[in-house]
Amino acid sequence: MSRVLYILIGPKGSGKTHIGMLVHRHTNIHFVRVEPIWLSLAPGEDGWQKVEDAIDAAFLTHDHIMIESLGAGEGFLAFYHSLRAKYEIKMIRVYADLNTCLQRVRTRSSADHIPVSDDKVAEYNCIAAEVTYPWALEIDNNQPASDDKILAAIRELQAVST
Repeated sequence: MSRVLYILIGPKGSGKTHIGMLVHRHTNIHFVRVEPIWLSLAPGEDGWQKVEDAIDAAFLTHDHIMIESLGAGEGFLAFYHSLRAKYEIKMIRVYADLNTCLQRVRTRSSADHIPVSDDKVAEYNCIAAEVTYPWALEIDNNQPASDDKILAAIRELQAVST
């Protein structure tokens, strides 16, 4: 069985964390929360390397791992290429209207997410909304999507990955 890394890509507030936790609870895909890793960094520490180390550690006990990211920037691209050399990667686009995303960010718990100003959220989300990858799956989370619909799509994707 191959080790598969599912990467949820989308703007802040698009629902990546909700989807990751939902999938973690209802499938055999282990969700590694990335934002707490970034929040725990010491000055000068390489966040991308620390996230990669957490993924490598998770693969010691799980064959299917899921993470979340904006999916943008040179740091992410180097991280992606390093992981692609070790694991099968399935890129999952999660999208919602950017105004909806901003409203979600404003009302969610800041204890679980990196605190960012509205201006930065808008800036980052414009960048994240424009990234393109060979998507294995796209989730329209404007309404938001129902948990059952999300799980069915993930299970279908997982079936073709095993």
